[in-house]
Amino acid sequence: MGGNALKNVVTRRYARNEYYILKERILNKLQGRIDQFDVPREFPCKESFGDIDVLMVCQSSMNIRNLIEELFNPNEIVMNGDVYSFDFEQFQVDFILVPEEQFDNATVYLSYSDLGGLIGNICHKIGLKYGMQGLWMNVHTQEFDPTTTSTKLILSRNVKEIFDFLGYNYEQYMKGFDSENDFFQWIIDGKYFRCVYFDDQQLNHAHRQRTSKRPIYIKFRAYLNQLSKSETNESSQDHNEFIRKIRQQALIYFKKEEDYHQGLCQREEKRQLKDKYNGRYFCDIDDGKHMVRVHMKNFEKRFGKTDEEFHQWIVDTDHDTIKLEIEKYKNEIKHSQSS
Repeated sequence: MGGNALKNVVTRRYARNEYYILKERILNKLQGRIDQFDVPREFPCKESFGDIDVLMVCQSSMNIRNLIEELFNPNEIVMNGDVYSFDFEQFQVDFILVPEEQFDNATVYLSYSDLGGLIGNICHKIGLKYGMQGLWMNVHTQEFDPTTTSTKLILSRNVKEIFDFLGYNYEQYMKGFDSENDFFQWIIDGKYFRCVYFDDQQLNHAHRQRTSKRPIYIKFRAYLNQLSKSETNESSQDHNEFIRKIRQQALIYFKKEEDYHQGLCQREEKRQLKDKYNGRYFCDIDDGKHMVRVHMKNFEKRFGKTDEEFHQWIVDTDHDTIKLEIEKYKNEIKHSQSS
């Protein structure tokens, strides 16, 4: 993933033909050792490669480092989360471990160098999220207020289902793209594509920094600049309404309306519970905050043997009664300290 993970060995770029030969050797070594593995799709016209990504599903008992050492005898292995990078024949190999339910979508996400990044940027602009785990939306306590807490609602992990909703031709993806321009046009033909979503002014500083290092993204921007597409500017209010409609359409399309409303109720319940019971009620004990968590735990034991029992007590008890019980606890602590 990037070709720069290894710092202590010499690696090089491989020309297309030698890359395909090495790729076959690597995958052949994994036959019978890994249950499920694949390499993201590449442009057939790509002249050279700096690394190879191999996505795989492994049993929890599998020791990947030992497997790499046994099959490839590398000089260096670097682990970064679920990614194991190592050298083989002076080439960087990245083993990317993914859960079985994410395997298909993760493979698509990493295909054609930046498919996931381009579609992910579009989804972000329409109130959705797209990543290796699929398509989802964040359910905030208050819509369009990212400062409020949120939960992740997975809409789908099915690649075709996701592409159909976003207006992407799944059959064309499966057939493959002969050139980068064919791929770019496929992205543009999506239902929710807007040129303005790829305007630098639409990106924050961190995002601009990341995209400046992504070759396919840069080429895609150049391709867009050659087009003479005019788009009307939307006000923030119009765009919020646009997002609201898309999110509602997504909930209906993926049959997630009930899950969405349940998520809203859970967020609201957590907010109400936090208002009724939180650490600030214990901050004035012992003239410091370092014992707040201890006092909260001691207080909670009075009304529940388990976290679930105490949670239910908070739900069933009115705010004034909770405050009264906290004051009783605090007075007892102060009395014991003074005696």
